[in-house]
Amino acid sequence: MKIKIGIGVAIALLIALLLLPGMLGRLIGLILSLLVWGSSGYLAGKVLQGEGYGLLGNILLGLVGGFVGSLLAALIGITGLVKLPLIGGILVGALGSAVVVVVAGLVGGGDEE
Repeated sequence: MKIKIGIGVAIALLIALLLLPGMLGRLIGLILSLLVWGSSGYLAGKVLQGEGYGLLGNILLGLVGGFVGSLLAALIGITGLVKLPLIGGILVGALGSAVVVVVAGLVGGGDEE
């Protein structure tokens, strides 16, 4: 009985060790993307007259824009910039987030000063 449990635990550990680096890499990539997209939204809001949609609004618009930009880039196949999909996705997402914040500021007006 103990041998069967030991083999099961060993197999589970082996599977975890094989899968963990890939999952960890994807998690770090997601966190980096969210940070870049939110920062892009914040900076794009600063470029607008006034404060745009405020700190939280600009960051949220940046996140939406980053997601939309990355999705559109994936649909047309341009996410692998410089043969580095993570970097390409972050750059495309940053561009998308900046565009969404600027367009939202121009269309909706944001915070008028």
